[in-house]
Amino acid sequence: MADLAAERAFYEKLGLPVIYEGSEYPDFIAFGTDTIHFGIQQAPAENDPPSVLTWQIAVSDVDAAIARCKEAGLDFELERNEPAPGWTYRRLLLRTPSGYRLALEGESE
Repeated sequence: MADLAAERAFYEKLGLPVIYEGSEYPDFIAFGTDTIHFGIQQAPAENDPPSVLTWQIAVSDVDAAIARCKEAGLDFELERNEPAPGWTYRRLLLRTPSGYRLALEGESE
């Protein structure tokens, strides 16, 4: 993604307010309403096509998401993150058929 600020403005125009933007993850922005939370970030992988987003969607049950991916035959990586003391979460990293990265992120454990 060449212009994170332009992406942010686009989603805000759609009525999705920013609910997180901080120094822990400077290239990440989360949006949310009462019914949906998702985030975008610059994709760090060298083999990503130019300007590809990582779609990050919150899920209430990571283990159920793992089971669903396995049942569907979807390849994924499981990542455990500990960005700060007392804040640990897991996320599944997938790639869509169009080459977009999708992260299904669980709640803090």
